[in-house]
Amino acid sequence: HRARAADDKAGALSIWYNFHPDAPASGAAGNWRTGARLTWCGKRLQALTASERALLSQRIEEDKRRAQEATEARHRDAAAKAARIWTDAAPASPRHPYLLKKQIAPGVARQSGGALVLPIVDFTGTLHGLQFIAEDGGKRFISGMAKQGHFIPSGGTPSPDRPLWIAEGHATACTLRALQPGVVVIAACDAGNLLSVATEARKRWSGIDLVVCPDFDAIGRQKGQEAAIAARARILPLPADLPASCTDWNDWSAWRQEVAHG
Repeated sequence: HRARAADDKAGALSIWYNFHPDAPASGAAGNWRTGARLTWCGKRLQALTASERALLSQRIEEDKRRAQEATEARHRDAAAKAARIWTDAAPASPRHPYLLKKQIAPGVARQSGGALVLPIVDFTGTLHGLQFIAEDGGKRFISGMAKQGHFIPSGGTPSPDRPLWIAEGHATACTLRALQPGVVVIAACDAGNLLSVATEARKRWSGIDLVVCPDFDAIGRQKGQEAAIAARARILPLPADLPASCTDWNDWSAWRQEVAHG
């Protein structure tokens, strides 16, 4: 079963739970967004009979199977919906307010109404979902998509013979690609996904020159360091001339251009 958490956005159902009222009564619940999880049994574990323990183990395995099947179904539905939207979307306007603010070209972006549409793919190029960026910069992912290990391309195809840099967001990835034309840069969608994308790249190409490029905030640096260690990658050091106002490489590039032009 699914339910809305107090801090969920409209339409989101982050809470999941299973409840078995038959003896011994038991259940499990959690929040898929935060990863929080708990289990409960109406009887103390020490008081369970051998048959009750076997029944609980069976329930756990069945619940895991059903949850996996439900997750896979959501992922398939999201991918199918993403394919339809992506096919119908028009090329992004270079005058889109977000592109102008970030000083980046449309690149792979398409547009649906007032929102930019960005593809989220795996290393085979298969489309798994979409990110939408509104004119005011608000971002959201298509509901139910599989994000772990998947990324937004910024141009160029990852391959073992070219360095691969992994940034957090699309604008930052586009900025880094402009600064390093010989490098393939992809966006992991957020700091929390850096590790899964980096380890997936390392699994696919054991000898690739891999660089993790997190944002400048504390969470970004922490997640970036964890990803770099797990994937045996380098981490892009902070620029030497970093003003407090810059939170990522896109900010820094824009600041440098302002300084250069007086």
